[in-house]
Amino acid sequence: MSVLYSRHICALVSAINSNRHAMSSFVKEICLLSSHDVFIYLYFTISLKHSYTNLSYQTPDGALLDMMRNAYDLLSRCGVTIPEVEDNEMYVNCGPPYLILLHPALGPLWEIISQKFVGGSIAKGSELQIEVAEFLWRNVQLDGSLVILAENIVGSTKTNEIGEALLQYGTRCARCKLENVKVLNDGINWNSGDNLYWKHDMQRFEALKVILHGNAEFEARDVVIQGNYTFDVPDGHKLEITPGVSGNVAYSCCLDIQLKPIEAEMMDSGTWFWNYKTRGRHIELELIEL
Repeated sequence: MSVLYSRHICALVSAINSNRHAMSSFVKEICLLSSHDVFIYLYFTISLKHSYTNLSYQTPDGALLDMMRNAYDLLSRCGVTIPEVEDNEMYVNCGPPYLILLHPALGPLWEIISQKFVGGSIAKGSELQIEVAEFLWRNVQLDGSLVILAENIVGSTKTNEIGEALLQYGTRCARCKLENVKVLNDGINWNSGDNLYWKHDMQRFEALKVILHGNAEFEARDVVIQGNYTFDVPDGHKLEITPGVSGNVAYSCCLDIQLKPIEAEMMDSGTWFWNYKTRGRHIELELIEL
């Protein structure tokens, strides 16, 4: 992580500790960071929150373990079947049961995230990294590594008249939908002695990686994607993966993969988006398809 981000996060921590009214600004700022940068933030806050006599929390590994327990609590609430994180001694001897990094802009409220993740399962030894805010996971079964990366996580940048880059929230966001999808690959090499899990620096055998440039979109439904794949989706395009002519759930050898340009009138809004509504004290999401 850059020195600039380190200073940025430390400043945010200081602001929150000194002024509770800074929370709304903090939420907006932290959504601009990657999930790994947020991990570094958690390392600082956990170190402040827990007793200095408890050394298990005074290390990056302790912070990572705390994040995995939070991921278990969150995804279990979403109806995702996932192994429970065991005690600290098991982590020291065997490493984490899985690696899950979710970008804070997915919510950041759990009530919001639990409407974007619905059902499915994550097997022990899997890796899940989601770096996109406009996302849907519905009945996805993951056994291996799944990495979704995006350039326009929360919006796009526009240069003003004096040459400054301004972020336009919600405009030309990248998007990803996974429905009734099974992801199978060999994932992380958990036996490698070079793995540094807290740095997200690991050796992998295989992974399904999706890279979204600009406002690119990725959709997969009713398919099994098995093996090592990288889908690089260019700006202004949508990649769809569906079963072949049979119409049944299809394996990797029988997939229908189509790359289509996004229509001009949908460039800013995308082909679908989440509509947020309030009902009393609760927030409800409705998926709008254009």
